[in-house]
Amino acid sequence: MNTRTRTAVFVAAVAAGALIVAGCSNDDNQGHSMDSMDSMGSMSMTMSAQPSENSSDRNAADVMWTQMMIPHHQQAVEMAALAQGRTDNAELLELASQIQAAQDPEIEQMTGWLTAWGEPTMMNEGMDHSSMGTMGQMGDMGGMMTAEDMARLENSTGAEFDRAWLEMMIAHHQGAIDSSQQIQANGRSEQVDELAGKIISGQQAEIEQMKSMLGQ
Repeated sequence: MNTRTRTAVFVAAVAAGALIVAGCSNDDNQGHSMDSMDSMGSMSMTMSAQPSENSSDRNAADVMWTQMMIPHHQQAVEMAALAQGRTDNAELLELASQIQAAQDPEIEQMTGWLTAWGEPTMMNEGMDHSSMGTMGQMGDMGGMMTAEDMARLENSTGAEFDRAWLEMMIAHHQGAIDSSQQIQANGRSEQVDELAGKIISGQQAEIEQMKSMLGQ
């Protein structure tokens, strides 16, 4: 083989090797690119699943309503728990269980919001929890029972308990509905607005049921 032939063969071999390397490099880059796209997609989905903590998504009324609705719900759950052992009214017992099942998760939900917002989960000690007048247009968080009201429930049984419980729970629910309507008008948070709507529809239906149980 002469020198010119050997040179041609060498050049062809080098070119073929370069094509192989380039092909491998492209495959590696494509693989890395796909991995990057998958990672970015997963990150995007994770971020979109997180609740917004942007302070512009809420206002002071949203925070105060949430702080006030937690103890309001807690008292409703406490009232519902009192039904056990004090009445044999099957419909009332079922309704009490329904109220507990609905409001316990909502307490956890609202507590989670306040934690994510960096806000205290309760109002300052000594503050009047029966009023939200300090928030101006928010008005009252009505329907809260007094210590005397709760003692009356604890100390009654049978038909006396049934009537007292139904009357008090109607007033309690109405207070939550009124407050929820106010926050829908004055709040900014979509999360709060959605929960307020759920409270309005759910508790209004329960009020109608309780009124029917009272024969009203």
